[in-house]
Amino acid sequence: MKNIKGQIAIEYIILISILLLFFQAIIYPNIVFSENIVGDIYNITQTKQSIDKLGDDLASFASSPGYGKRLVYFYLPDNAKIINCDSATNIIEYQISISSQNPKPNISACDSTTNICTFEKLVSIGDVDFTCDEVGPGFNNYLVVEKTIAGDIDVASR
Repeated sequence: MKNIKGQIAIEYIILISILLLFFQAIIYPNIVFSENIVGDIYNITQTKQSIDKLGDDLASFASSPGYGKRLVYFYLPDNAKIINCDSATNIIEYQISISSQNPKPNISACDSTTNICTFEKLVSIGDVDFTCDEVGPGFNNYLVVEKTIAGDIDVASR
């Protein structure tokens, strides 16, 4: 009777070992892959929402009469940054670093060797000249949006 109990214990340990190996070999890599993809999607979405809100605020301020300063709350994830504001084309250019997870997303704006996606936001402000500081990576504060007497707009981090 003791030999049967010992054999059952050994079989139980072997079964647990196989289940742990299965978890490590199959399930854990899928969990890591999913976490990376969800993180990338969250960061891209959060950045796009912040840039869209900034563009809407700039358009509203540009179309309002007068001049002055406004503080605009702005958030960028740690892997995103504004790299350029082009006054000639009214475009805000921003970059997001994505994880090095394979397979890479099939997004034309993403460079698969550097894992950096570069996007543009067209701002509807008419013929107004605007400039901005490089913001990021990562930002969680107020931006100072200043409109001059001539109607030009400058976006600066404090």
